[in-house]
Amino acid sequence: MSYETGVRWKWIPFVVLAFVLLSWLVFEALDLIDFEGVVTRVRGIDPVWAAVAIFALLVVDVLLPVPSTPLIVLAGTALGLPLGLALAVIGSLGSSAAGYALGRFARPWLVRKVVTIDELTEMRRWGRQFGPWFFGVARGIPMMAETVSVSAGVSRVSFRTFMLFTLTGTVPICAAYVFAGSQAETVEEIVMICAAGLLLTVGLFYLLRRFVKAAP
Repeated sequence: MSYETGVRWKWIPFVVLAFVLLSWLVFEALDLIDFEGVVTRVRGIDPVWAAVAIFALLVVDVLLPVPSTPLIVLAGTALGLPLGLALAVIGSLGSSAAGYALGRFARPWLVRKVVTIDELTEMRRWGRQFGPWFFGVARGIPMMAETVSVSAGVSRVSFRTFMLFTLTGTVPICAAYVFAGSQAETVEEIVMICAAGLLLTVGLFYLLRRFVKAAP
């Protein structure tokens, strides 16, 4: 996909998140659903089951349009800062490793289901501009993370280099979201954290994109 074309499946997480935010505003305004005590119930979930569910959803994010930001925030809400951060980082790195393996070892027809030729070309431009730090930057932008992982595998970038620089971008973004989630006491706060993350990452994406386009 060229980034000039319409919404593709990689944008579905943001569409879903926007829909959830809008639905929450409507339900809250009309008092249709009682959200009181939801955070308490989330924190009462068996930590093992919460960890398994969040980890699995983070890893399959490379293939399925799963909104990763709310999952990372919920990791902090359900498990607290230390365990939530460890889970979010490991799950995010697992997703990146899965994307890399897909790009490197899968048959071309399967790779093209996830990343198009236009996307590969676009990612190479970003890579030339930022070098390996691009892998870390992309980890903080959900709409790019999966594409970059697969592109790195297709380009046969060193797996060690890819994972090292991905880790440098994964830890700070996960720490911010998990910490915010661990401090949340209401559904409203969780929703606002996710909304702020959505706006910041979309804004960062377009700023970086303009920078890359302006580069010679």
